[in-house]
Amino acid sequence: MATELELKLMVQPEYLKSACACLDAFCEKMNDGGQGSINVRQPTLDLMNGYYDTANGLLMDNGIALRIRAVNQQYIQTVKTRGSSRIGMHERGEWEWRISSDVLDLSLLEEVPLPEALVDMAWSRDLVEVFRTDFKRHVWLIEYEGATIEVVCDQGVVSSSYGQDDISELELELKSGPELALYQFAKHLAAELPVQVSTVSKAQKGTRLKHRRIEFPTKPNPTDSLQAFAEYWYETWLVYWEAMFHLKDEALLQPILSSIVQLQKCTPESVATPLAALEAKFESLFEDDDSSLLSKLAGTTDTGVIMLEVGYWLNKQLDKTQ
Repeated sequence: MATELELKLMVQPEYLKSACACLDAFCEKMNDGGQGSINVRQPTLDLMNGYYDTANGLLMDNGIALRIRAVNQQYIQTVKTRGSSRIGMHERGEWEWRISSDVLDLSLLEEVPLPEALVDMAWSRDLVEVFRTDFKRHVWLIEYEGATIEVVCDQGVVSSSYGQDDISELELELKSGPELALYQFAKHLAAELPVQVSTVSKAQKGTRLKHRRIEFPTKPNPTDSLQAFAEYWYETWLVYWEAMFHLKDEALLQPILSSIVQLQKCTPESVATPLAALEAKFESLFEDDDSSLLSKLAGTTDTGVIMLEVGYWLNKQLDKTQ
């Protein structure tokens, strides 16, 4: 088993070419500067993935994603768990096996510590392919601030009998080194590209096609710490932001503004000040009542930079308490 730590960034399709160019330029600059050849672009992949579950979504309800990936005429069976929260990042267990065909080998799941509701394997008789993700993946291996990071740029679709959704994102996965280097490199990218933090996995996108449900974080108890409320309002902001573009509903900017206002109350001045500036910018755009509001919001770099700065601060506070 491997533990996957990943930071996902939303990027609208019209900016994907710029994202690839930015990563190519970073590798060229670092290598020309004598920083070593680890900063390289790797071969582009066409990935076809089938996700399996019961008709009533028993695996997903228990935090399990089960898929078969076809790549370069080989098949890989993967299990991912929901994992633990890392404030804006995805941290989860991952098991992978090479298999001979596109047929699940459920005997391999003996290695996986399944939740109690799944241990008897009775559900295995009812598995069906519930959705697919098919996308092109551009890959870079990056060395930054003492960390080795795999950066991928994915473009494609997730589809099922209930419809389809676009895949358009960057993923930064930590291979070795300090965890917060993910945020540092993401901030480097966000300074040049209009990207924003996303907490919605491809598996969640597939499940959402059926249930049409947006997943929100659990609100803290009134007696919980300011840190807990800061985490809650930050993740609520991220959820509404992704939902606004998924639903193409600019009215969701209003709860985004409310989340940012609440977040300011839970953070020190050094964090609250840029949040207030972003709030003012959003208020101005919202009051314009412009039909191009979503396009303008998607094209600014301010949002991603501040999202990452707040996420970086929250994770540093988390490290202090562990």
